[in-house]
Parts: sequence; C-alpha cells; structure tokens
Amino acid sequence: GDQDKIKAIKKDQLVGVEYQANIYALACSNMFIHQDGKTSIINGDCFDNEVIKQVKARRPNVGLLNPPYKSDKKNDTEELEFVLSNLDCLEQGGKCVAIVPMQSAIAQSGKIAHLKEKLLKNHTLEGVFSMPNELFFNSKVGVVSCVMLFTAKRPHPKGKKSFFGYFKDDGYVIRRAKGRVDVDDKFKHVILDKWVSTYMNKETIPSFSVNKEVSATDEWCAEAYMETDYSNLNDTEFTNEIKKYISYRVQFL
Repeated sequence: GDQDKIKAIKKDQLVGVEYQANIYALACSNMFIHQDGKTSIINGDCFDNEVIKQVKARRPNVGLLNPPYKSDKKNDTEELEFVLSNLDCLEQGGKCVAIVPMQSAIAQSGKIAHLKEKLLKNHTLEGVFSMPNELFFNSKVGVVSCVMLFTAKRPHPKGKKSFFGYFKDDGYVIRRAKGRVDVDDKFKHVILDKWVSTYMNKETIPSFSVNKEVSATDEWCAEAYMETDYSNLNDTEFTNEIKKYISYRVQFL
C-alpha cells in the first residue's frame, strides 16, 4: 500500500531484456500504459556480454523469467541456459524464479543433466513446483511446466533438501471464449495461501509436497518422491480413472 515505494520500484528497480524488436516495442508500450514511470528494457540478446554488463550494473536481486521453449531443432538454446544466464546477473543471495518445461526438471542424462549439475555447483535449488497441465491452454505452447526457484551464487549445500510441490490444482477452470478463469477467486483467496505457507514452512504433505535431497541426475519434481494419500480414495474415483485410461487406450489404438 506504500504508493511512493511502488512508484520508486517501477521507476528505478525494473530491468529486462527482450531480443525480438516487435516484442520489445510491445513491452515498452505496455509498461508505459501501466504508468511504470521509466522503462529499463534492453533490446538485445541476454547472452551478449554488453547486455549482461548493463544488467549487472543495476545490481538486480530478483530474476523472473519465462524463457523461450526449445523447439525440435538441435541447435536451439536449452531453457536452463537462460536460467543460468539470469542467475549470473543477480547479486549473491538473490532469487531466480523460472517457469520451464517439465523435461528440464526430469532429464537425468545428456546436456540438460550437465546444465543441472552446473546449476547445483554454483547456485542453490530451493524448490520446484509442478504446474497445472493446462497452464498454457490459451497459447500455442502445449507443454507441461514447472517453476524452479534458486538462490544465486551460493553453491547447493551437500545434504540440503529441496522442496517439491505438486501444485497441479490452482482452482482455475476452462470456460469457452475465456480460457482459464479463477472461478469465485478460489486461487486468490484459498489456494495461493496454501501454496505459499506450505513452501515457507517446508511442509511434507502426502500427494502435495515433499522435501528431498537431489543431485543433477535425479528428477526434480514432486511426482517422483511424494507419498500418495489414499485416505480420500473411493470406488467412484477409482472407476473414473479406469474409464479415463480405457478412453486413452481406445483413442490411440
């Protein structure tokens, strides 16, 4: 509620990088419309040394990114390379939050595993949150995603357990012509608080969250480690899941 602080943040504490000129223009226009006070978006390549130098000069301590998702082309940049670049720009102890394809979290070999190893060597994996399968329902990106949270420039301590949340149910439902909507503000007033408090207190809840020590060759997702809560299982749910499975098999036979 501190309007002076909000204005100061918008004026002096935001910095971003956008490679595509048309998207850069849209981003600047959007920030101007929302009266950000002063845009500090750089039209350039986030891997360019001069751009990195400009960003570091601002001494950012929080990074937020939704990197471009890799296509089938072999020479495409891996999503975790964007995460590493972002972490490199942050002050020590800063936080990086990135939404990436689940494949970036579950890969156990190859280039992605090498990037995961590099992340743990130089930064701390605080948590990974599995996102709803239909999160990108309104876009052309039909991919299951997760959110990764890192502390910058502090090597992952040996024996440290990272938090993994199965945050698949965000309360949103799909409505024709509207896409995903938060009906009755369920996410805003109920689910968000549960997500935040569970992470802040590092709670382990069956079918929802778990704390686990992992390496670069392990899967970084709650699905691989959390316990299943069978207390709410009933005949109806069991029957419905069997029907879904049969429908899936029939569809792809």
